[in-house]
Amino acid sequence: MDFSDRLIRGEIVSSYQNLIIDVKFREGDVVPVFCPELDYMRKLYAPGTEVWVTKNRDQRRRLRYECQIVNSGGGLIMVNPNHVDALFEEAFEKGLLSEFDKYDYWDRTDERFATRNINYELSNDKGEKCYVYVVNIYNKIGPNVVFPTVLNFYEMELFNDMRKLRDKGFETVVVLLTTRMDCLNAKFTWDVNPIAAAKIYDEAKNGLKFCCYGCKIDNKSISITQQMKILY
Repeated sequence: MDFSDRLIRGEIVSSYQNLIIDVKFREGDVVPVFCPELDYMRKLYAPGTEVWVTKNRDQRRRLRYECQIVNSGGGLIMVNPNHVDALFEEAFEKGLLSEFDKYDYWDRTDERFATRNINYELSNDKGEKCYVYVVNIYNKIGPNVVFPTVLNFYEMELFNDMRKLRDKGFETVVVLLTTRMDCLNAKFTWDVNPIAAAKIYDEAKNGLKFCCYGCKIDNKSISITQQMKILY
């Protein structure tokens, strides 16, 4: 997936509540930049860190710039969750998602479906169906990217929807996209957010599946490259 807007390189000057950062461009201008995903572990947006941002086309936005990529020092991290759907669709069309080899078609779960919190319905000519939620993960402990770091209200609703679908005999899968290049595996952890971990552990015991894929990232594009092992 190529980024649709030109990425502008800069350096973080300061951070405010892990949601807004001041970025200095090469020309010397310092601008406020919106971070579309909170830095829950408070490790990403340190002063001096290299970032790539895009300029928002919406003239009404108070913050005209949005953060896309952070350079951790060990590799690039795509922090904007708004690209995960495009990444999933591209990889599915190319046959890169081995977890879903038996499915031939995908459809977005929009207002036509009762499952509004789920991203995709996968299907095949046998009538088999799989419902998929896609989310990016990038918080790292040691050599592994870790999850969960947070569980919001919509994801709680999502789990309820998926449970009802499993009761009807359908498969349900959470796809974790590791949007950084410096991790060996993904690891489920109780240490960051025990409440979220307990909920996910309970759902997994009741049939919710998880899979993880790693990505290749540069300052022009990002793509899914390989399946990653999840350590429990």
